[in-house]
Amino acid sequence: MGGTNDKRRRQGSGNRHADGRVDDIEYFSYRLDDGPDEENIEEIEKKEKKRKNPRPRAQRSDLQKAQFTAELPKEIRTQKATNLARKELQKQHGQKQHEQKRTHQEESVKKNSQHREESRRSSEMQLKQNAKNSSGSHSAKQNHQKNGKSSEKKEQMKKKALFIAGGVLGAAALVYLGFAFYFTKHFYFNTTINGNDFSGKTVKEAESYMEKQVQGYTLTLKENDGGTEVISGEDISLEYLPGKELEKIVKDQNAFLWIRALFQKGSAEAKVDVQYDEAALDALISGLQCMKPENQTPSVSAKPTFDGNTFVITKEVEGTQLDQEVFRQKIKEKISGFQHEMDLEKEGCYLKPKFTEDSSEVVAARDKMNSYLGGTVTYQMGATPEGIDKAKLAEWITVDENMNVTFTTDGISAYVRDLASRYDTVGKTRSFTTPTGKAATVSGGTYGWSIDEPAEIEQLKADIAGGKPVQREPIYEKRAASFGATDWGNTYAEVDLSTQHMWYIQNGNVVLETDIVSGLPTPDRITPEGVYDVLYKESPSILVGENDPETGEPIYKQEVRYWMQFTWSGVGFHDADWQPAFGGSLYQSAGSHGCINMPIDKAGQLLNLISAGVPVICHY
Repeated sequence: MGGTNDKRRRQGSGNRHADGRVDDIEYFSYRLDDGPDEENIEEIEKKEKKRKNPRPRAQRSDLQKAQFTAELPKEIRTQKATNLARKELQKQHGQKQHEQKRTHQEESVKKNSQHREESRRSSEMQLKQNAKNSSGSHSAKQNHQKNGKSSEKKEQMKKKALFIAGGVLGAAALVYLGFAFYFTKHFYFNTTINGNDFSGKTVKEAESYMEKQVQGYTLTLKENDGGTEVISGEDISLEYLPGKELEKIVKDQNAFLWIRALFQKGSAEAKVDVQYDEAALDALISGLQCMKPENQTPSVSAKPTFDGNTFVITKEVEGTQLDQEVFRQKIKEKISGFQHEMDLEKEGCYLKPKFTEDSSEVVAARDKMNSYLGGTVTYQMGATPEGIDKAKLAEWITVDENMNVTFTTDGISAYVRDLASRYDTVGKTRSFTTPTGKAATVSGGTYGWSIDEPAEIEQLKADIAGGKPVQREPIYEKRAASFGATDWGNTYAEVDLSTQHMWYIQNGNVVLETDIVSGLPTPDRITPEGVYDVLYKESPSILVGENDPETGEPIYKQEVRYWMQFTWSGVGFHDADWQPAFGGSLYQSAGSHGCINMPIDKAGQLLNLISAGVPVICHY
């Protein structure tokens, strides 16, 4: 751009008139690779001034010019004036053309400057692209020359590589064949015989090893408690029996496939015969200290245990109890292989715990047992609730040897029996006060609280298995009117057998009382003591006694108007119009068969007041 290769050519041209004049206007054009720059413009202007003013002329003053013109003839002056006017016009026109030309050149310089900047940027981008596409190549010609030389060099290297490869393959083949020949008389890699490694050994070397091992052979047993015991080959008459087995191993090897043995551990395992007194060995093993029962402790599996708040896993304990079958077999293997040491732990001779602390079965059992701890039960029994807490539940939740979680039925049953013994009132002695203010006690009977133990045991198991707190009553077989010593409530019938008097109390008030006649005080006719409840009432009714053993007929058959039975043996309240009187000691001579005889009017009133389920208290 603007260098020595730039070529310039000036062209002059003007407007030619009919009289042969040419306008003093010249145009310049330049053939430049990048167009003119500012230095070209200044040089052009200087040359233009020199061309138009080739030599200096004497300057005349305006007065001199006027005098000179005045002396000329009129025609000449006119022509002169015309020429001057023309020249002035041409000069003005030339200046205008020059200004336009200068403006055009400045614009051209500006455009060419922009063009050069764009070309520079384009060239930089092209150079970067070329560097990426053809690293190390500057021109197509250089690439062509290099490619020619490179092809020739590659051909030479190819021949050289083939020669080297051939040499390497040849050497490898020789090495491979050498090993193949070697393994025609030696054992393969990874060959074990009776548990001993004989890789690369010959048959003679193996046999020599076997023979040497017999001499002074001992097997030391390392026990996990730190103790050791020794078995001597001499004590069992140990000897090596040479045979064809070792030769057969080598013979059966495919020597040309020796390389395969490198990648196959135990590629050739074999046994050779050793001989010993088996009876002597068995007796020796049986006499070992580690075989005595008193020196063996069984292993204990890990299991969930209660820590006072939750179930946690207790780690397993490894014992010293031997798996005798495995123990004897391992000893024989070691002797056959002439091994001198045996670690009972590593050889798996001890009976291991079935479960460890990480066993999934143990973890699952623990989680299940903890879920059962949430199944607490609170019994609502009067004013004092009876609760079963976690500690009590933990006693009933057990896990067997297979990690099956179960409930101890015996423990739950014992708890329910204890609960019944403390809260059941049927047949128990109650203390109370009669309507006359007399302190009395009563025992026996069928009325009161009684827990249905079998049903309650099963319900309690279900509540615990549910894993959620429960509040409820026990399942009752019989219910009473209220809790406490006098569980018959404030409505009941009371019979004082010692005074031969009865009361009917309704809502705490005596609404009926009368003298009575009870059963004859003999074992078969005495009125039973206890608390009962009315089973049913009937009016009228026929009372039928037990059959007479001699006649087979009922002892008695008596029609009554009012009947209210309260024992399952047939004792009840009824009218007895055959009695001459009531109360006193009449019962001792004219006593009934156990029933409470009443005046007919009082029996009728009682029938209207009493109903099934109302307690009946008979006491002395």
